[in-house]
Amino acid sequence: MPDITAILAKPEEFGFTFLTETVKRDKRTSGPVPLIKVINVPLFEKNFPGVILETEDGQSIRVNSQRVVRDASFDQQDKDQTSLKTRLVRWLLKIEQPQMKYGPGPHGEFYATAEELTAAWMNEVNAVQTKVRQK
Repeated sequence: MPDITAILAKPEEFGFTFLTETVKRDKRTSGPVPLIKVINVPLFEKNFPGVILETEDGQSIRVNSQRVVRDASFDQQDKDQTSLKTRLVRWLLKIEQPQMKYGPGPHGEFYATAEELTAAWMNEVNAVQTKVRQK
């Protein structure tokens, strides 16, 4: 397993970089938080095998990054950039997983925020209404 300190020191050598953005939860906005951006797919896949494939179900690396830092920032009041980056690397290494808290959704899934859950249900309602109108 790669050394977390080495990954944090030079993420580009592992196929990704950190972006700085904000995340939201329940109409609150975080301060600046790091998010993962893949910059070299073959290198990233070599260092974090399976992560790209596992995130092809609609929960992208970006969405999972947002969830990890959102949970840490809002639930645990963790605002330290190094700590948040460490959490993200731990997620890449499959040591730490984001938690799904809101649900169930229209197909039994759970979401990180109430907004995501509401959006999923609204999409489902709109899809059903479209089908009904077509009949």
